[in-house]
Amino acid sequence: MLAIIDSRSSKQAINNLKEHVTDVYTFKTNGITTNSISGHPDIFLYQYKDQLVVAPNAPDDLFVILDNLNIAYIKGKREVGHEFHNSVQYNCLSTPDFLFHKSGHTAPTILEISEAKEFIPLPQAYTRCSLVHLCGDNYLTSDRGIEKVLLRKGFSCFYFDPKEITIRDHKNGFIGGTIGIWGKKIFFNGNIELHADGQRLSEYLIMLDFDIVNLTDEYLYDGGCIFIV
Repeated sequence: MLAIIDSRSSKQAINNLKEHVTDVYTFKTNGITTNSISGHPDIFLYQYKDQLVVAPNAPDDLFVILDNLNIAYIKGKREVGHEFHNSVQYNCLSTPDFLFHKSGHTAPTILEISEAKEFIPLPQAYTRCSLVHLCGDNYLTSDRGIEKVLLRKGFSCFYFDPKEITIRDHKNGFIGGTIGIWGKKIFFNGNIELHADGQRLSEYLIMLDFDIVNLTDEYLYDGGCIFIV
């Protein structure tokens, strides 16, 4: 297993993650997009199970490690940039039946490989940052607009207050950006127990049979998700 994590995550988070996977790639870029999201994998990568789409201007050494580990991927057609529209195009979420994103903002390659899925439009274009598919019809979000859409669709949606989630250059981050999931193991870039909603979320995840791994003893850090491939 390869885990991809923001290089600006704490050393504790990266070292603890190494105990659970075969390889860890610390993601970073310089000058491609805004600083706050420059190390966020979910700005440059889309993943659904074994499907991986990577922005063409992702770091060269990422492509090298993917090739060396024989991890299949599709190179996207559009580059990530500094503008809103070109920073959100890979930041969408898939389940077996649905593709979630803001209409008109999704990379064409992702739409092409998701033709069989129902597209569910959301008000938040940074969808993967803000929304986590846990299992079945169970979701986790830190965005009230997303929560409303999912509840209207009949899904179960746990709302997590983002106020205490840290991120570079902004007041707070998003819950999705703190998480990585592999099977029924959920990794947090930080410790959910430090947050006001942490105990409730922990109980909810245990009810869903998740094994919770808090990678640090610090507040949650939004590093653009932890991708495990």
